[in-house]
Amino acid sequence: MPGWYADLVTYWAIPVLVALGVLAAALCAVRGNWRAGVGLGLDLWLAAGLLTLGVATPWTSIATVAVIVAVRHLATWSIDRAGAARQAGA
Repeated sequence: MPGWYADLVTYWAIPVLVALGVLAAALCAVRGNWRAGVGLGLDLWLAAGLLTLGVATPWTSIATVAVIVAVRHLATWSIDRAGAARQAGA
């Protein structure tokens, strides 16, 4: 989709979402709840990736979003699993 929408998403929305994700993860980590921060940061990263699909839909963009979703699910699964194992041992 050419035009102002593509420029808006590419140059403003995606960097802002990524920056908000990093900021949210850092703030949650400082407050001691880093697990929630990682999930929130990855959700905002996913939103930025999905916006990319609205601009252009070549296979590389679709593969990028698929990788983002896979990384998010693997990261949150491993964090939840480690937290559950720690609670069971305590």
